[in-house]
Amino acid sequence: MPERSQWSWTGLNTGFWAAVLSAAWSVWFIVAFGAWVGELPAWTGIDAYVASFDPVGYLAWVVPCFLLALTFPVLMATVYLYLPADRRAPALVSLVFACLYGAVLGATYFLLGTVVRSAILAGNTVGLGWLVIGSPYSLLNALEGLGYLLMGLSMVFAGLAWRVPGRWRRATRWLLIINGVVGILGVIVGVLGSAVGSMLFLGAWAGTFPVAVVLLALRFRQDLRVAPVSSRVLRA
Repeated sequence: MPERSQWSWTGLNTGFWAAVLSAAWSVWFIVAFGAWVGELPAWTGIDAYVASFDPVGYLAWVVPCFLLALTFPVLMATVYLYLPADRRAPALVSLVFACLYGAVLGATYFLLGTVVRSAILAGNTVGLGWLVIGSPYSLLNALEGLGYLLMGLSMVFAGLAWRVPGRWRRATRWLLIINGVVGILGVIVGVLGSAVGSMLFLGAWAGTFPVAVVLLALRFRQDLRVAPVSSRVLRA
């Protein structure tokens, strides 16, 4: 059917680019955040935080995190539509968690990149300790943890749903699940007060998330090579 052919091409193309961009944003974030947090002094109060504030390094990791919050739900939507009907129940759960993640962290990083950054640059520090990332009492830090907990749940359910034939299917499935699990554990350990343990799990997340989404991109790309394109798509 032409409609199905058209979806096959557009859906796979959307999934491919969503996966590629998710990998790019995550690598950008990992590199930029590592550099930023390495220069971040131990928390002694908002005045010391503001004195050492680097707006360029700060935006360098906030921007890709915001972009990932926009892109990741699109990726999970394409995974849901890609899978056969008997695998769509866990994929739909994954999509729900991905949308919640996008809503929570999209708002969080938008606030960090606009309101919080502007307040720091203006020297308006009243009550700012409750908002900056780096403070152990930050409300936005707690929301960030909630967002990554939701993302971890999304990855786990995406992995449970990912039972498709083809090359790299098992590696893709297990990387999705492992990434989700380490993301969830990282949040739990952080809530329990172990900053070192949380950073270790963050390192494991950083080593598995880009690889997992690149494998999704490769699968979409492989199917794109054989997916028929309707005449209406060609005329467009």
